This record gives sequence, structure tokens and C-alpha cells, in this order.
Amino acid sequence: MRLTIHAGSLTPLELQVGTSHHPYLGPLPEIGQTIVVPQDANVDDAFKGNAKVKEIIWRYSAEGALWPEIICKR
Repeated sequence: MRLTIHAGSLTPLELQVGTSHHPYLGPLPEIGQTIVVPQDANVDDAFKGNAKVKEIIWRYSAEGALWPEIICKR
């Protein structure tokens, strides 16, 4: 799963959640739900804190795997 977070005019931040070896097993967030990027995350301060889920886009990888991209806005 990939999170793409938009914060104003900054270039959107893309975060990978889970890997092929250690997949994210939790439920997908719902549109309108608020997620939290922790204050100790290794990202720009503009992206830390609450972000609201705006859209979920399903993508295909080159191997044919289906994975979600979660679009959020701060």
C-alpha cells in the first residue's frame, strides 16, 4: 500500500506502507477517515500530523499484482 499525502503547494509525499516480504495486513482506511503521520516520522514537518483520506486508487504492478494508493490531504 502506498500513501500519497498532499500538503499545500509542496511536492506530494509518497510513503510505502509494508513490503512484499512484510505486507501491511491491516484494513484499508475509508474515504473521509483521518490518518496520522507520527511526529517522529522521517518526513518533512509539513506532512506530520493528521491527514484526511480523499481517494483510493487501485494500481497494477508489472508483475500483475493489485495494490492500493491512498490519496490524503493535510
